Amino acid sequence: MTEHAPTDEQQAAIDAFTSGENTTIIAGAGSGKTTTLRYIADAGRGKRGLYLAFNRSVRDDAVRRFAGTGVEPLTVNQLAYRAYGQQFRARMNMKRLYPHEKKRALGMETKFPMGTSFVSWQKVLRLTQQTLETYCRSFRPELEIDMVELPPTIIGPKRDRDALKVAILHYAKKWWADWMNPNGLIEASHSTYMKRWALDEPQLPYDYLLVDEAQDLEPLTRGMLLMQDTQVIVVGDPNQAIYGWRGATSALDDFEGQRTYLTQSWRFGDAIAEEANFWLALLDSEMRLRGRPGKKSSVWKSQRQPEAILTRTNGGAMQEIIDSQGRGLAVGVAGERKKQELIDLAQAALDLQREGKTKHRELDDFTSWADVIAYVEDDAADTEIAALVRVVDKYGAPAVVRAMEQTVPVSEADQTVSTVHVAKGLEWFHVRIADDFKEPETDSKTGEQKPMEAEEARLAYVAVTRAQRHLDASGLDWAKTMTGGVAV
Repeated sequence: MTEHAPTDEQQAAIDAFTSGENTTIIAGAGSGKTTTLRYIADAGRGKRGLYLAFNRSVRDDAVRRFAGTGVEPLTVNQLAYRAYGQQFRARMNMKRLYPHEKKRALGMETKFPMGTSFVSWQKVLRLTQQTLETYCRSFRPELEIDMVELPPTIIGPKRDRDALKVAILHYAKKWWADWMNPNGLIEASHSTYMKRWALDEPQLPYDYLLVDEAQDLEPLTRGMLLMQDTQVIVVGDPNQAIYGWRGATSALDDFEGQRTYLTQSWRFGDAIAEEANFWLALLDSEMRLRGRPGKKSSVWKSQRQPEAILTRTNGGAMQEIIDSQGRGLAVGVAGERKKQELIDLAQAALDLQREGKTKHRELDDFTSWADVIAYVEDDAADTEIAALVRVVDKYGAPAVVRAMEQTVPVSEADQTVSTVHVAKGLEWFHVRIADDFKEPETDSKTGEQKPMEAEEARLAYVAVTRAQRHLDASGLDWAKTMTGGVAV
């Protein structure tokens, strides 16, 4: 049981659930959505419920929170594994084929014409795998040509680009057929059994479904939910939808029924709530947050050492890590895999400088570091690669690699550095926003400031709402005088 009586907003959500209708709960940052879902689970005792968790760590925490309620917390992966995991288990554990072995298994050509040059089979193999990943994340039954996406670094005549897309689609279909063949050669992945499960269009054996983080569902999960015949309760915040770049879609507007709101934040006081509301207003959101009554909070540029620094890009995170290490601080990186991701990215820059090649999927289109620099100069919008170029050119690739390797576990750190995407769902006492959030450019033709992309504004909203007591948002000060608005 929960310790305190529900607020009026939480009671409204409970009442909507007990009516038997589908329910959408719009929950602002720090507004106690998990507590509200526990209230709902208590109200649903005697029924069998499913809490659909965003990832494994959230699921593990939910097992404790929903104990004794009749609600089973699971991830989508776990649901799919029950149906098809055993069938593909041996294939997932088999020896991984080398790229040239996968090429042979797919009958792939050695090179592909592109104008006066060629695209290598290694690049085509990677693009084939990306196409297959897009298909597996979707709820669509067939692999189709619009799932093939060529990077802008592949330049050539339209006929050659179209022919390359057709070839990639052909190899993706052969790859999928190999997965479905019990005697196939290519190792399977978690995506394999998840897609196979989704193709069955399963009906889940529960009386109701609690769906957390519904603003960031993969299309496969969203499609599966839309075909269910049971009561669905989705909860999330459309203003925290920051995973569109990897194909995430929102289910918050998909279900008829009742709609309720959680606007009382328990994480911070009025000053930080006011900063959050600035971004909500820019996003033209119908919601405004209220700070926790009596809780102190402040927003100003502080000289105090922040507990956490939040960045927009990986390159920005590298810069902050190096700066903090230079002040003698032990620096941790938030996220289980983010440290290795930063090391790999820095190593890829070093490999390009020394060897003119890298296997890193974000940089393997380039054959030299000079090519990376030229690409950034031609495409200023690519902030991730541009941020990497800035930090590598400032410190040198070897120094960046060493700095990333010298980061420590967060539990041992004086300071934590996190990208905003990793920070979502986390909170710290004192937070500083880094200065790699860039002000929109001015249109060269009209002289007017271009609108800010909505996902960038949502990133800023997520960033400022990670602080509990003090927020240094000076990295976003430019937004207060922005004239172009937000492209919502």
